[in-house]
Amino acid sequence: MWPMPSTSSSTATDVPPIHVAFVRAVMIGREGLHRTVLLDMFERAGATEATSYISTGNVSFRADDAAAVSAAVEADLHELLGRETPLFVRSLDELEGLLDSDPFATEPFDEVYARLVTFFGDEVPPSIELPVEATNGDWSVFAAGPRELFSVTRAWPDRQPNDPGGRIQRIADQPVTTRALGTLERIVAKLVDE
Repeated sequence: MWPMPSTSSSTATDVPPIHVAFVRAVMIGREGLHRTVLLDMFERAGATEATSYISTGNVSFRADDAAAVSAAVEADLHELLGRETPLFVRSLDELEGLLDSDPFATEPFDEVYARLVTFFGDEVPPSIELPVEATNGDWSVFAAGPRELFSVTRAWPDRQPNDPGGRIQRIADQPVTTRALGTLERIVAKLVDE
């Protein structure tokens, strides 16, 4: 397991810390969930500086109580979409620590199509024994952090590989959400540069 990065705390005089919410199983612009609707949910929940990235539901925001913001947004999403739509929230400090730990330094494939991070709401369950590999060689889940798994998909010359998200979710028996490493790198770089 990778070491848990420290998270920043704030006092009444501090600016609230930055968090990033990864919303599971949504596409912005579908099912009535437009960018402005999603950002308004965060603002109504008490977040400030809510900003969305890409169309798959990645939102950065400032809040002292990220769990309360997350719960309120999940309730609003349930009302709008009619289904459970969990958020997987990490502080900017946690994401920076994750990237700094370089979890893909020992990836198992020479030719990689995608580097993926799968987020859990809580800790990675002990029922997941690594590595977990696709029977057809498409992917390998090869490393774990406290609340995430790291996987790679193989670059084939003639087809695009499947990813391990569905298999991870079945093994864990809980919702998860997966993002490309490049997405995380771009979001963190933008937030650090601000």
